[in-house]
Amino acid sequence: MRISKQKSTANNFKKHMTSAATRRKRLSVNIRRKVLWRQRTYVLSAILAD
Repeated sequence: MRISKQKSTANNFKKHMTSAATRRKRLSVNIRRKVLWRQRTYVLSAILAD
């Protein structure tokens, strides 16, 4: 019983680590997307202003 419990805790730890990494990746992707969107809107506004 104890062996399976240890195994599950190890799996949970592994899952938590991977989820943290994916969360960080997702955040960086979202930031990049926001920056790109801001640049695009700026370029569009500059074109429309001319």
